[in-house]
Amino acid sequence: MPKIVDHDQYRRELLNQCFDLFAEQGYAALTMRQIAQALGVSTGTLYHYFSSKEDLFEQLVADMVEQDIYSFAAELEKLPTFGERLEAAFGFLERNEARCRQQTLISIEFYQQQGADKVQQNAALKQVSDHVEQALVDVLKLEDRRLIRLLMCFVDGLLMHRMFEGEAVSMTEQLALMRHVITTYLDHQQVRSQGDVG
Repeated sequence: MPKIVDHDQYRRELLNQCFDLFAEQGYAALTMRQIAQALGVSTGTLYHYFSSKEDLFEQLVADMVEQDIYSFAAELEKLPTFGERLEAAFGFLERNEARCRQQTLISIEFYQQQGADKVQQNAALKQVSDHVEQALVDVLKLEDRRLIRLLMCFVDGLLMHRMFEGEAVSMTEQLALMRHVITTYLDHQQVRSQGDVG
């Protein structure tokens, strides 16, 4: 009897292995043939699931984001206040800093390889970015997209600084400061809106 293969599950397994491979060797350094060899599959099998290395990367990013959102949402969905949700979100970041740093490095290398125009016009990556933004809106229950974008930029910057400066940049301290900035801003906005109503 022929072996039944769950193609989506197998594709995800390949992607998970590719994440480690890209993190260790870099996006630019690898060819599809080398990726297939490292994964222990034929090049034909790899091309069955991914039309190109770029397609593989796009699917990898989408899959990583989906996994992170699923884990992240599970932790935050039952928390009643914004402050608690933000605290839990920052806790998630602290616990997963190494993985987030690898994701950032892989993305930067992809950007260098592809160039700004190609990356900024990449529909698949734009869709992933929009999905992340919407997931943060939904999970944090924060409608102000400017604050969501601020958080995204802050996290990217914090990860970069910690890559170069290590413990000289305290993640705990920086996250506490950002939490204070955002909650103070939201409190101020609430007071202003109540003043406008009164």
